[in-house]
Parts: sequence; C-alpha cells; structure tokens
Amino acid sequence: MEPQSFFAYLLQGAALGLTAAVSPGPLQTFLVSESLIGGWRDGFPIAFAPLISDMPIILLVLLLLNQLPNLFLRFISLAGGIFVLNLALATWKDWRTAGSQPDLPVPIKRGGLRRGIMLNLLNPNPYLFWTLVNGPILLTALRQSSLYAGAYLLGFYGIFVGGMLVIVSVLHQARRLGPRVTRPLQLVSIFILIAFGALLIKNGLWP
Repeated sequence: MEPQSFFAYLLQGAALGLTAAVSPGPLQTFLVSESLIGGWRDGFPIAFAPLISDMPIILLVLLLLNQLPNLFLRFISLAGGIFVLNLALATWKDWRTAGSQPDLPVPIKRGGLRRGIMLNLLNPNPYLFWTLVNGPILLTALRQSSLYAGAYLLGFYGIFVGGMLVIVSVLHQARRLGPRVTRPLQLVSIFILIAFGALLIKNGLWP
C-alpha cells in the first residue's frame, strides 16, 4: 500500500467522523432525547462521551480484541441492551413529568456525560467499528508516523464530536417551537431507544 500524507489521514478521519456523528445509534438517540428535554446544558456533555469512552476501546482493539472470543462481544451487547432499556425508562419518566407540569421548567440533570460514557462502553458498535474500520487505518498510520496517527484521530474526533454538538445546537433551537413539537420527538426517541435496547439484547442472546 502506498504511504499516505498527513492531510490524507486527516481527511479520512474527518469523513469517518461525519459518518459516525450522523449514523443512528443508542448514543445519538440518547443525545437527541436529552437535548430535547434539557437543551444544550444536557446535550453538550454527552457529545464528549466518545473522547473518554473510546480510549480503552482503542487500546483493546489495538492490543487484544482480535484475539478475544465472540462471547465477549455477546456479553457487551447483552449488558448494553439492558443499559439502553434503563435509559429509555428514565427518559420516559422525564417525559411524563414534563407533561404533567407544563408550566414548570425542566430541571437540569447531572450525569449525562457519565451515562453517555457507560452507554458507549456497553455498546458493541464502537468495538466492531474500531476493529473493522478505524483500527486498521490507525495501525497503518502509526506504522508511518505517530504524527499521521494523530492527524487521523484529530480528523475523526474533531468531526465526530463537532457534528454531535451541531445536532445539540439545532435541537436546542427546536425547543423554542414548544412542547407540541418537542414532546412527540422525545416520544419517538424513547421508542428508538427501546428498539436499540431490544436489538442489542437479541444480538447478545441469539447472534
């Protein structure tokens, strides 16, 4: 394979980062739900969750994951499904509380970043994505130069996190349209979380 340049890795990472930001998944759905309920104060911290949760995933992929049995991913999938269903239940409770008290402001919740990190760690998709896509590219970049590997990671996470921050900002503005718009969107996000949770459990039990 012909060596690539610094900017080639930067652009390659940015392209995959954009794909990761807009691809539907449990983390993105949780981001949408929290942003609709609490605006940018709840959504922004979640957007930074991959920067923290992906570090052990990257190390695991580069060092061990190819040698681990399939049972590992099945366990992660099962645990992730249960966690996503718990998030859906908590979001449903928030949705009902906001509906029963329409004149009261929604309290600012804490711990969105922590829940986002847990959600990403218990989601098999980042493990698969880093094993099949990001991991091989990062290894190739590392063989050329640590600077090239840094360019790839900068492009990927710069667009990934930046894209999710844009989503949060748009949803924060959408809250100005009032509950007639935001509450149905919140309800849709709850059902999507349930669907993702059920799918993760299914993949863990019956791959």
